[in-house]
Amino acid sequence: MLKTQKLLREMKHCKVVKFGDHYYLGLTIPRWPSKAFDHMVGKGGLNFTAGGTRYKTQIDMAALAITRKCSYECEHCYEYFNLGEKDVVPIEVWKDTIKKLQQIGVSIIALSGGEPMLRYDGLLELIESADKNLSDIHLETSGHLVTEKNALELKKLGVTAAGVALDHSDPKKHDDFRKHDGAYEDAIQALCHFNRAGVFTYTNLCLTSDLIRSGNLRRYLDLVKNLNVGIIRFLEPKPCGGYLFINMEDLFSEEDKKAATEFFAKANLDKEFSDYPLISYEVYYESPGRLGCLMGGLSHFHIDSLGNVTPCPFLPISFGNIMEEDFLDIYSRMKDAVKDTKNIECPAFFLSTKIRNWNREGESMPIPYGEIEKEWNSIFENAV
Repeated sequence: MLKTQKLLREMKHCKVVKFGDHYYLGLTIPRWPSKAFDHMVGKGGLNFTAGGTRYKTQIDMAALAITRKCSYECEHCYEYFNLGEKDVVPIEVWKDTIKKLQQIGVSIIALSGGEPMLRYDGLLELIESADKNLSDIHLETSGHLVTEKNALELKKLGVTAAGVALDHSDPKKHDDFRKHDGAYEDAIQALCHFNRAGVFTYTNLCLTSDLIRSGNLRRYLDLVKNLNVGIIRFLEPKPCGGYLFINMEDLFSEEDKKAATEFFAKANLDKEFSDYPLISYEVYYESPGRLGCLMGGLSHFHIDSLGNVTPCPFLPISFGNIMEEDFLDIYSRMKDAVKDTKNIECPAFFLSTKIRNWNREGESMPIPYGEIEKEWNSIFENAV
């Protein structure tokens, strides 16, 4: 416990957010008090110091992209190569996968897309099928199609938290980023609807040089505080999806990262911001020397909208497809491939050249693990 407390202080993660009758310690921990929280603790989920190693057996979060459909054309979308008008993974397959996720001990099941609200009936089935005593259910949405009525319905069925994409405090800049007129208003209204329905809210913010250098981070923080948002998730641009062929330095430089880190630390630690939302900065937590990269089931993993099991939403490497194999077999294969990640840099950058070349050759995404196994193993061999 002392080691965990020290680690949390080092990670600038010292706030607890109260919403209703529950407390939220972060985005990968079930709300407290709850049976899902107790279940997580029973499986050793508070052993944060084992993060990035095989000693951590409990899985914090699995993100499931349950639909390919989306009305937006977001420039950074990590499902960029998978989006389409027709879904290919049946709801029954997703239901079976959720059952197995809970069997292996996943604390948070995050349902995303595409836009999950565009597969609404199936979304309701999945939420209803999950055992809420074992996992908290999160919804990841752009806010599109969220209404007062369906927010209440989602709450009733068991959604405990909703992450809404909100990338700027300026409506036009958010709309331009999402390439959809009215995207900002959709996001703001969705946050209001979920709050009134009793669903804990957080925002997913894709950091950009423009946001950092314009000085708008403080304005953003004030905005979401006034909307009763509990947590802001800082997401850095990655060389995947819509950004696969973009120079990352042009989008988010080392100076930008330094400025974002300083703001994150100040907002989480200074008394001035004690009643402001917690900022969750996963890239900071998962850097070498802290927790290390937690992909591939060390803490989290992803299943894309085509059914491919991938180590992370930002790492399009398929270890198998739930339409073709049993999920547990795929998961076991992925876990065997993930070595100690305590001291490795983000694999998305390390493997980006191979993934880009694969796409340039006209091959479908994501790249199969067998095609990148040599490069994958070199990540761990070259660990600092």
